[in-house]
Amino acid sequence: MTLIVVTGMPGSGSSTVIKGALILNEKGAEFTLLNYGDVMFEVARDAGLVEKRDGMRKLPNEKQQEIQRLAGDKIVEWKKSTNLIIDTHCTIKTPSGYLPGLPDYVLREIKPDQFVLIEANPDEILARRQTDKTRERDVEDEKGIEEHQFMNRAISMAYACLTGAPVKIIQNHDGEVEKAAKEFFELMKVLPKA
Repeated sequence: MTLIVVTGMPGSGSSTVIKGALILNEKGAEFTLLNYGDVMFEVARDAGLVEKRDGMRKLPNEKQQEIQRLAGDKIVEWKKSTNLIIDTHCTIKTPSGYLPGLPDYVLREIKPDQFVLIEANPDEILARRQTDKTRERDVEDEKGIEEHQFMNRAISMAYACLTGAPVKIIQNHDGEVEKAAKEFFELMKVLPKA
């Protein structure tokens, strides 16, 4: 089955772009959307490590890595029977620095076919974060957002080197979510599906 990993930093609108592409794909090959953070949270919550999803990034790196691995195991099982889109973060900014959202031991296990990186301008991301009251976001200025997006691009290409899967960058600027969703939908159409 096909597995597409879609990444974007908080506020890039990656989840919105995915949902728009899935609406356009109503009559295409079926894809199941999974949020990697939700799968990780389920694992961490069941282990009694956190009560809220945003608490995971404050766990020690070893615990985060263990949770990533267990979430990867679940994804491998789902991939056996359905085409998947995994919505995740390329990097997670932690107190000790940037942590890969999908370390090599997870990537080698889930074997993605395509990476999609959703981006927007730093000022757009900052404004979106300020209006999103559903999450507890860390405060980051435009320069920090620019650095974070740079790290996401670098890690995306490292992911591509590890897996052989290509990276597609899609811009999601304010007022252009339909354009970004259509670009993602067009990519979904050309990927092989089982």
